Amino acid sequence: MVVSGALHAQENEWPKEYSAETGSIILYQPQVEQFDGNELEARAAVAVKLHSQNDVPVFGAVWLIARIDTDRNSRTVTVRDIKISDVRFADATDERKEMLAEFLEKEIQGSAYTMALDQLLTALEVDVEDIEGFKHDAPVIVLSTEAAVLVLIDGDPSFQEIDGSTLERVVNTPYLIVKDETRFYLSGGGDLWYGSSSALGPWTVTGNVPAQIAQLAEPEQDESADTEGEPPRIIVATEPTELIVSAADPTWSPIESMGLLYMDNTDSNVFLELSTQKYYVLLSGRWYRGTAIDEEWEHVPSDQLPEVFSKIEEDSINGSVLSQIAGTQQARDAVLDHSIPQTAAISRNDSSVSVSYDGEPEFDDIENIQVQYAVNTPSSVFRVGNLYFACVEGVWYQSSSATGPWAVSTSVPDIIYDIPPSNPHYNVTYVRVYDVTPEVVYVGYTPGYVNSYYYHGTVIYGTGWYYRPWYGPYYYPRPSTWGFHVQYNPWTGWNFGVSWRNGPFTFHFGTAGYGGWFGVGGYRPYYRPYVGIGYRKTNINIDRNININTGDVNIGGGRPRDRENLYSRPENRSRNIVRPQVVDQQRSRIVRNGQNNVYADRDGDVYRRNSDGKWQQRDSGEWKQATNLDSGALSNRTLSSTGANRSRTLTTTDNRAPSGNYSATRPSLERSHNARQRGSQRSQQFQRQGGGRRSR
Repeated sequence: MVVSGALHAQENEWPKEYSAETGSIILYQPQVEQFDGNELEARAAVAVKLHSQNDVPVFGAVWLIARIDTDRNSRTVTVRDIKISDVRFADATDERKEMLAEFLEKEIQGSAYTMALDQLLTALEVDVEDIEGFKHDAPVIVLSTEAAVLVLIDGDPSFQEIDGSTLERVVNTPYLIVKDETRFYLSGGGDLWYGSSSALGPWTVTGNVPAQIAQLAEPEQDESADTEGEPPRIIVATEPTELIVSAADPTWSPIESMGLLYMDNTDSNVFLELSTQKYYVLLSGRWYRGTAIDEEWEHVPSDQLPEVFSKIEEDSINGSVLSQIAGTQQARDAVLDHSIPQTAAISRNDSSVSVSYDGEPEFDDIENIQVQYAVNTPSSVFRVGNLYFACVEGVWYQSSSATGPWAVSTSVPDIIYDIPPSNPHYNVTYVRVYDVTPEVVYVGYTPGYVNSYYYHGTVIYGTGWYYRPWYGPYYYPRPSTWGFHVQYNPWTGWNFGVSWRNGPFTFHFGTAGYGGWFGVGGYRPYYRPYVGIGYRKTNINIDRNININTGDVNIGGGRPRDRENLYSRPENRSRNIVRPQVVDQQRSRIVRNGQNNVYADRDGDVYRRNSDGKWQQRDSGEWKQATNLDSGALSNRTLSSTGANRSRTLTTTDNRAPSGNYSATRPSLERSHNARQRGSQRSQQFQRQGGGRRSR
């Protein structure tokens, strides 16, 4: 892992000061000009003091090109291998420019620093194109007016003998369903079991469980758990289904002065628009509209919702849905977050990967492209010409044989990135090789690899496609979009749960132990405050068992594992090249009580925003009232300063292009200021959330 999970961004990271015997540099927070893969281009305001120049600070601008490493667990970014491409000091003589530029390059070139991920993403402006080919057909929506759990079976039940016994297990479900000669048993974990004459139910609680079946359940994790109360009803589904649970019949509360009601006795996001009498429900990041909860629903793209939804208050009980409403700041933040990869440095000598098949490798064609994929393995394996490529836990490997041996791949054929969403391995198109050295391959994945995608201005979970699993002596499931109450959290991504009524009853639900049932991402814990009276957003973590945590109700057999960073999983760490941890104090220090209020425009002019909101420009060694902020006139001036690679002519009419050159305008400076403020705010919010981790 590049940056330790214990290393968290500080609330006030900027400006930073670099000190040397001959002088010092104050570096203000860089303003991003371009971000592609893991390469960053930015400009930053600087104040340079040379002791030989009587300690008078000279303000200027520096253009940087760097690589980034990210850790989404701690939400930190390491900016490394910094190169200086341009320097400009408007107020200095040519001789002094030379001295300042040489000193600046000597102290900053090749250095590295850490910053909060949220400070980077709020500075970005990313144009994202909609991906064609996702499916948005509504699942079956079931309303239960009593506590219930949805048990998914992937089609008709498929049975497999349990070695050394006469028992059979339903293999096409993540839940532990066992059959003896006459009856079916469903594990609730520990001593809790349900019984039925059919795998499809109806299920009732039973205390009469054969000993050889009872021993298959995970042992009780919390011996002190209070098991008083009524166990939930079991609802079985064999097709894409979502469950909404309410306490008795649905009740509604108004969203103040908006003509919009929300269902207040459920932890699902269900709304009623008064003017049209239409219901809206948010499922897996997608909106659906209907005339009644128990009737058919139609998909509504998030950028076509009634305007009233965008007026929901961020700090309200329904504020979490704003990230799925196109045009809101929360939705923009989520989209930007999806542009930043989780990265790792992988040893080129890694040969730990092996791929298992159910029999001899079998391959099918992928529609419209000259690529085949392996169907009888849970791994993502592709044949391109005479070579084979496997994507394993966010790293590409290649081989001349479908069975290996496998070596870390230094490049991936472009055609693989044309795999469509209709293929169960579409997610691998979000894994990239960024850079290669003789010892290291730098790789990364964006959230699409863990089934989180961009669509119509927001992020959605899953492609919406149903993928046929592999049935043979072994059963290999495929990623699923529906059935686990998926909801988005800005710090942890997609989180999973079931509707559940609060109470004293602790319910541990056993599973069949299929790792990776729902795709490479796994499940992550999700902690939210109470929603309505007696309700809490619930959480699910699937690894070898299902964990649903609601605070008062815990469904699961152990503490959920942090699945955010695939590269940091214990089983993957041996692949990683551990880079020296970046410690800013070695070459720089944070300027305590320093104001992070200095900016550089694209011409290299430097501005300061005062606490009263007024802008000043650095001119002739002084701060003066800015008088050119509203013109926005295009400047064709050549930026030039001494030193290698510090001369370029910037002429463009695109004020976001990295080669653009505009005189500053108030809107552009205010935009940079607002982005900086929002990044600091998001970073502090993340820290208040416990830095992405929750102690118990």
